[in-house]
Amino acid sequence: MVETDTGSTRADGGVRSIARAVEVLELFDAAHPLRQLRDIVTLTGLPKTTVVRLLATLESLGLIVDRGDSSYGPGPGFLRWVKLAETLWEVGPEARRVMSGLVDAFGETVNVYIRRILDRVSVAQVEGTATVRSVVEVGVPYQLASGAAGKILLGGAPDEVLRDLAARRSDLDLESLRREVAGIREAGYAVTHGDRELGASAVAAPIFGKDGRVIAALSASGPTSRFTADRVGRYVDAVTAAAREISEAGLGPVEVFL
Repeated sequence: MVETDTGSTRADGGVRSIARAVEVLELFDAAHPLRQLRDIVTLTGLPKTTVVRLLATLESLGLIVDRGDSSYGPGPGFLRWVKLAETLWEVGPEARRVMSGLVDAFGETVNVYIRRILDRVSVAQVEGTATVRSVVEVGVPYQLASGAAGKILLGGAPDEVLRDLAARRSDLDLESLRREVAGIREAGYAVTHGDRELGASAVAAPIFGKDGRVIAALSASGPTSRFTADRVGRYVDAVTAAAREISEAGLGPVEVFL
């Protein structure tokens, strides 16, 4: 069970050419390391001449490689940024140990999510051991208002974030969202079944910074068929305990950005 949802929001007021270049780059992922020019044109909805100019600019910067057969892929210029990002956004060894312990105990995939404006992003993942398991792409934005981790992150967000989400999504009622988030904040954990995707369930708890703010969410997720009432109770106890342990030890280098 692989989550394939893409980012739900784009910052307003950005420079259009930069936004378009990022849109092109986002078309490349593990499932699509190469893209044909015609596919890039179709998927972006941009004129072919615009796409060709964007690709040429990205190629001059080493961010795109033209294979010479109208297909393109990420360029070597990303390598230094990948290494830098891994250094700065890495969770600490203690957090990794705690995450791995949860996977060993229950077999479900464990993620650490942070909030980025109106999205949630996994910055660390330890895949579950079951054959059928939940997997998200680390570093890819997912909807903040859906899923247990998103609800936890909303509990630490200012009210203006709730207002912006409700304004952008017609299916969200602001007062209902506020009540739900307040209840989850008071409980100290969130459980969702099919909230993000039919057949997917998750349990999440807050990770706190040294100043007491919610800086991240620890989530265990998998198919709903395994999240029975008995198991969910044990998952809640384990995930909340693990989140407290990570809060006390510190999340690692990534914490300076949160």
